[in-house]
Amino acid sequence: MTGLSFELLCMQLLTGVTLGSIYALLALSLCLIFGMLNVVNFAHGAFLGVYFLGVTGSFWFSLVLTPLFTGAIGLLTERFLVRPLHGRGLDYPRLLTFGLSYVLIEVMRITFGIEGLPSVTPEGLGGTVNVGIGYFPKKYRLFLIAATAGIIFGVWFFIQKTRYGLIIKAGTADQEIVKVLGVDIAKVWLLVFGLGCAIAGLSGILASPTRSVNPEMGIPILAESFVE
Repeated sequence: MTGLSFELLCMQLLTGVTLGSIYALLALSLCLIFGMLNVVNFAHGAFLGVYFLGVTGSFWFSLVLTPLFTGAIGLLTERFLVRPLHGRGLDYPRLLTFGLSYVLIEVMRITFGIEGLPSVTPEGLGGTVNVGIGYFPKKYRLFLIAATAGIIFGVWFFIQKTRYGLIIKAGTADQEIVKVLGVDIAKVWLLVFGLGCAIAGLSGILASPTRSVNPEMGIPILAESFVE
């Protein structure tokens, strides 16, 4: 620490917060699904975002399309794969999503190759920026931090301040009571699983400009994200 200047220390801290933002988004996705359904969702990826980026040529379009498609895939997965396993023990859906993650990895390898795909920094967010204590190497990293904060606040507001959010909280605490009150808990499960998968897809596309996109990119950070 003796040779580490204050400016360099602050730059390293900002870089750490950038990485932490990716962990936080993926952890938010995992906690939403696990907290409501007791399912550990291992099936995540970022290739849809890079694919949409190649098709549309716009990072911002892919940023919108990716969570929509991953959320839709999550809805189908919960309805036709996860839901039939409810009541059969906690291990069954966990094994399902664990196996599904490997199926998705192999599909990505077959479709895009084992070396992965390149991603680009959005136009206008690639240069350095003066943060008051020095020049941070990439504007996009600050955008990632701000976007993560906005997403987390949005999910918090939805859970804490809306009627459906209160139903989700009640369902997490006691699903039987929610059923007695006339709430279709299956629809709540569907919404939560879809929302969690959408956030996971969003974390993937947001992370893609900061790292190479390959079929196994989610594996190293998945366990750490769940711990968070």
